[in-house]
Amino acid sequence: MTTTVTAKRFRDLLRLFDALAELNERLFVLLGSKIDAMKRADLAAMRGCGEGERELVEQLQQREGLRRQLMDAIGEELGLSSRAARLLTVTQLASRISEPQRAALLKAADLVRKAVLKVAQANRVVGTVSREVLNHLKWVFASVRPRDEKPAGYAGDGVLVTSSGAAMFEMVG
Repeated sequence: MTTTVTAKRFRDLLRLFDALAELNERLFVLLGSKIDAMKRADLAAMRGCGEGERELVEQLQQREGLRRQLMDAIGEELGLSSRAARLLTVTQLASRISEPQRAALLKAADLVRKAVLKVAQANRVVGTVSREVLNHLKWVFASVRPRDEKPAGYAGDGVLVTSSGAAMFEMVG
């Protein structure tokens, strides 16, 4: 059985979806900037991108709280039990509402889905670049380590470690 959701609540849901899509688009652009900063080894820019990411993620989390509240209200209109609407997928919600609203909902949800997929892909690229930079730095540091020392054991990540021949002395006091 399909029904029509209150126009105000439905408009709020569509505006929320637009805001989620826009926040994810901004996050995608920021991740691109972060990759560029990583390529340039620009620590200040990477730090700024990290702060920007944090802010956008906080905004996304706030919007998630709003989504829950809005879905609770819409669920009551649809005759669902308390908080059951929070767990509905867009497809499940669309199957419960009438056609003009259904089409608008599916269109807005598709924009959010596309934006989230772009962010997920960019996150994978950022992770790969970070991993490769760390591997390169490990290789560089391993290549400048003195060769005359005998391995003493293994580090937590499986790399051979040597005992240090240099003694440390406290020079104060």
